[in-house]
Amino acid sequence: MDEFDAIEDNFASYAKLLTEDSVARFAALRGCSFFDPVPDEWLKRISEMASIQTYYSDVCLTSQDDDMKAFYVVLQGSAEAFRNGKVVGTIDSGECFGEAIFFGNGTIATSATVIADYKIIAAEFSKGVVENLRADPDAMVSMDKALLLALFKKLQRANHKIEKLMLTNSMSN
Repeated sequence: MDEFDAIEDNFASYAKLLTEDSVARFAALRGCSFFDPVPDEWLKRISEMASIQTYYSDVCLTSQDDDMKAFYVVLQGSAEAFRNGKVVGTIDSGECFGEAIFFGNGTIATSATVIADYKIIAAEFSKGVVENLRADPDAMVSMDKALLLALFKKLQRANHKIEKLMLTNSMSN
């Protein structure tokens, strides 16, 4: 077996472990920065609701302006977010996307196309799972903190990009 095959086997084995072993799935979610504010008791319940998905290079996870169907937390790997065909961000291990599904009632459109960089293992929370979480005020206390922190971090990154663009534009004028 060559090195590439070993990496492939390791990826597949880890994804299978997360799918089948609730303790491993909990540990993987606990290792994600997104879930830092969520107490263990709630994270155990939330981890049971997660569907573990694997995506390979250049696979489209969401398409801009489509109906949002799920919320994702990247457990391993990274993806790029595109808006109108231009890269607007990177989603790394421990980060989330699709969080708007928690805030809307009814149909919400995705704001970006998200494409896997190489290989991704993600915890996917379907619209039904999100609705169940939203219906539980105790669960949402923790999730609201996690969602607000994730949105704050995204806003900070966007502000840095705007600052760089403004600096670049002022230097070229």
